[in-house]
Amino acid sequence: MKVGFIQYNVSKDIEKNYLKIEDEIKKNEADIIALPELSNCGYLFDNKDELKNVANITNEEYKMFLLNLSKKYKKTIIAGFAELIDDNIYNSALVVSIGKYIGKYQKIHLSDFEKNFFTAGNNNNVFEVNGIKIGIQICFDLWFPEISRWQILNGADLLIVLGNFGGPTTFEIARIRAIENQTPLLLVNRVGYEKNKLLDASFIGLSSIYDKDGNNLVIPIKDKEITNFAEIEIKNKSNIICKDFISEIKKHY
Repeated sequence: MKVGFIQYNVSKDIEKNYLKIEDEIKKNEADIIALPELSNCGYLFDNKDELKNVANITNEEYKMFLLNLSKKYKKTIIAGFAELIDDNIYNSALVVSIGKYIGKYQKIHLSDFEKNFFTAGNNNNVFEVNGIKIGIQICFDLWFPEISRWQILNGADLLIVLGNFGGPTTFEIARIRAIENQTPLLLVNRVGYEKNKLLDASFIGLSSIYDKDGNNLVIPIKDKEITNFAEIEIKNKSNIICKDFISEIKKHY
């Protein structure tokens, strides 16, 4: 299976993002393509009302855009977006495949800054696409191994993490999560710079695709836009010292 990502500078101009996303998706050979956290609208907002207005406009629009893209290019697409439900805004990931809506994941672990804008999700889901089960996480979620463990115990063959980060830690954790779960992991991060009244943020990229033994199948690129993919193998969760990782993991649950 080929999995890929689009690492780009997410704009506050939503239409510009749409053009960028389609242009890169049609060039990417992957069967499954991941876009960063909040891939349609950017990360920093001055207040919750500003973000709510954006989410209200883009909710159904972005869903239809991705559904149509997935059908047109025969892809599975996983993309972060700001999701408005009633008066709550969630930092969510949408999963669509060849014109069909598969599901969504809402970020569980929010940073202190994000808690000013978003409501935390509480469902840890695994999504099945063409016989492959995918666990999805969003950025800070990756810091909590319990999320990956739950997804693995519920059959995840592949972990996909959508990010908006500027330091090295999330990038470093990703490789560990792949190794300790003996499961391929794709991490997609954005690039670019944003500023609001409270802080400045620079996003470093370094999107990666790890096999189950922690080997990076692509060269991580810092601070530049890039689209890339790699072929992964879905294998039993085992290595040279243990033929059944799942049975060992279950001893702790």
